[in-house]
Amino acid sequence: MINTISKEKTYVPKYNGNRELPASEQISVTYKAATIELKNKIVAKPVAIGDFDESGRSRGMKVELKVDDDAYLRNMLIKISGAGYQEEGGKDVTYIRDAADLLKAPICFELLLTELVELFKEELKTAAVDEKN
Repeated sequence: MINTISKEKTYVPKYNGNRELPASEQISVTYKAATIELKNKIVAKPVAIGDFDESGRSRGMKVELKVDDDAYLRNMLIKISGAGYQEEGGKDVTYIRDAADLLKAPICFELLLTELVELFKEELKTAAVDEKN
């Protein structure tokens, strides 16, 4: 069986009323389509950690799940178009073009970051569900 896929997808964020702007002024994001490799690389897996006393007896176990939201951005985000900021009274615009730029951006872009991470998590979750079917 041959499946037809796209290697990249485009998304127009809801962030800050972006979708209501004219298309020429909107922020758009290009990102990698979900793959098994990306899912295995990014999605957190539970890790069991044992606690032992000096004699080697177990005092119990705990399970930790560390989610690295930045990993979703670094591994899935290809480019951002139309996003930037300017210092008050300044003339130069700093453009946000990729994950590194977004992670260094002013805090007002945190909602954009969160929206993209949630999108990427959902993409990988959907891929996991599709694999089962």
